[in-house]
Amino acid sequence: MIKEAIKIFKNDLKTIRNLPLLVVFLLVIVCLPSLYILLTVPSVWDPYSQTSNIEVAVVNNDLGYTTNGTYYNVGNTLVEELRSNKNLSWQFVDKNTALAGVKNGKYYAALIIPSDFSENLLSIETTHPKRAKIQYIDNEKLSPIATRLTSAGADAVQNKINDEIVKTIDGIIFGKLSDTGELAKENKAQFLKLRSSVNELNGKITTIDSSISEANSDMSTVNQIWPKISAALPEIQKYSNYARKNYDSIYHQILSDPQKSLSKVQNMESEVNTTITGLEYVDAILTSLYNATGDQELKPVIAQVEENINKANQVLLVLKDVESAIKDGKNPKGKLAELKSLIDQMDDGVNTLAANKASINQKINNAAATLTLVNSKWPAIRSAIPIAAAKLNSIDEEDIDKLISFSDTDQDDVKNYFESPVELDKESMYPMENYGSALAPFYIALSLWIGCLISVAIVTVRVKSNKYGARAAYFGRLNLFLMIGMFQALLIALSALFLNVQNSSAALLTVTILMIGACFMVILYSLVSIFGSLGKVMAVVLLILQIASSGGVYPAELQSGFFQTIQPFLPMTYAIRTLREVVAGVLWTSYWYNLGILFLFAGATLGLTLLIVGKIKDSQGLEEKLKESGLVE
Repeated sequence: MIKEAIKIFKNDLKTIRNLPLLVVFLLVIVCLPSLYILLTVPSVWDPYSQTSNIEVAVVNNDLGYTTNGTYYNVGNTLVEELRSNKNLSWQFVDKNTALAGVKNGKYYAALIIPSDFSENLLSIETTHPKRAKIQYIDNEKLSPIATRLTSAGADAVQNKINDEIVKTIDGIIFGKLSDTGELAKENKAQFLKLRSSVNELNGKITTIDSSISEANSDMSTVNQIWPKISAALPEIQKYSNYARKNYDSIYHQILSDPQKSLSKVQNMESEVNTTITGLEYVDAILTSLYNATGDQELKPVIAQVEENINKANQVLLVLKDVESAIKDGKNPKGKLAELKSLIDQMDDGVNTLAANKASINQKINNAAATLTLVNSKWPAIRSAIPIAAAKLNSIDEEDIDKLISFSDTDQDDVKNYFESPVELDKESMYPMENYGSALAPFYIALSLWIGCLISVAIVTVRVKSNKYGARAAYFGRLNLFLMIGMFQALLIALSALFLNVQNSSAALLTVTILMIGACFMVILYSLVSIFGSLGKVMAVVLLILQIASSGGVYPAELQSGFFQTIQPFLPMTYAIRTLREVVAGVLWTSYWYNLGILFLFAGATLGLTLLIVGKIKDSQGLEEKLKESGLVE
């Protein structure tokens, strides 16, 4: 097979050598792709440097505006700025001329400054500021790119106006800030004190909520139980008095007949127990009232009640001792003097408590009124505290000091600063010298594909003789096409170098173009070898799809879903990416990856062709019928 393929290639070279006209014909095929590069790349080399030839009409109807005794006409200022701006060809005309010029194509666009432009711009000083507008009209029928350029020019005008307005308005603002700085200097200490107090209060909101809730609970308990306790105080006093009144009787009976006095002692224990229970209720109520109100006058009353409870418990203990002594047959006389003293103290305390009932009632009523007021006012106060704290905390002490420093600020320096407060530091990782070099990878790949397409469309891919096998014929004629493809690729590479297309290495660019040309030729030659005229149609369809989907000009992300989907399956996608690495700066991992994918396309096509070449008869029959029609070669 190899010898046959070599023989076919030698016969092809002999045929070319013996036919001078065929040599000229092949030279035209070889030169056409490089001619495409020589014509297209210079046409897009640096188009944006010529934007000064694009005419844009400017109409200034601004009447100006007077504020604070000073007359401003921002429209005139803008016109003066545009006269020195050479990015576009600005034509200063009246409104009718501008509109007519845009309509008939004399001007690509028009900027119309309205009569109230300055007035609306300077309305920032009023309570009802208005947005100033400039009317922009373009004629997209003339050129889609030109209208984008004029739109960018209009945006630049808008940005310039915004810069001037910011400069002017900030001058006014900082004048006001200077006055405010003086006030801040005088009131800083009072502000910090207020903020500290509000923050402290804000931090205790949950505690206050809990305290109010507990106060309400305590007050509810007081309101429910105190009326009963108040009504029962006379009974408590009666039980307490009972012990005092019956002491003498019990005392004498104990001395005369201790056993008979046992029942009276037990009755007195019961009365004292009842007194203790009542006093404990009173203590609980007064404690709840104190928790709800924090009334310090209640503390001595509560202390007295708790002292009464203590005395009553002591009385109870002594009575228990007396009872035990009697039961044991002992004489309890030694406890009676202590019992007398404790009973008197207990009874005096209870009598005092009963006397203070009216005062306690008043305190309860006052506490209820205060708590009602707190419940009604607290929700509004509670919601206001965090807002006040947030606003006060948003003002840092450093900010106050900065505000104070405005009192000494030079207003001219402020205006100059805000004219251009931010400077964008641009840095390109892989810089392109010009637009032509940026598009060169796309045009080089496209010219290579077109050159291969012309070759397989004009030069026959099939060997006429039947004495060679299908595979030998395939490889034999492939050598001729690869030779044509190499010459095409070499001329394309030399054309790119002649145009000074940016590159990392002239040798690397040349070798890369040769490899891509070889891959493209194998793919297209194989298509036509297998499918004949149908293969040529498929090659054209692939060309159309790759122009739209390979990402040569616009990123795939800007295209529709269909084109994004097919992009990874198109050879030109990887050819363009490989060439970009050589043109803009080589990242070797990316270079070899994309070139490797391209080799896989060529290898897969070659392998598939070897499997099926000579086995598909239908396409050959279809080709013969098309030729017999007299309309297709």
